[in-house]
Amino acid sequence: MLNLKEMKRFLATAAHPKYHAAFSVAYGSGLRVSEVVSLKVSDVDSERMVLRVEQGKGRKDRYAKLSPALLKHL
Repeated sequence: MLNLKEMKRFLATAAHPKYHAAFSVAYGSGLRVSEVVSLKVSDVDSERMVLRVEQGKGRKDRYAKLSPALLKHL
């Protein structure tokens, strides 16, 4: 697991904003790659500050936390 300083350095190397967003979501919400790539805009619930993950590991739906900083980035 990367610490915050290492993650910031890693994110700075992202070649495109969509990769930066995907890496940020994966790190910030603890999602798996397959869960990140299947996210849609409608999965972001800014009122409840969660991300809806459909058919994640084990084909189960779940919610992941969404930080204010990550919401602002998205």
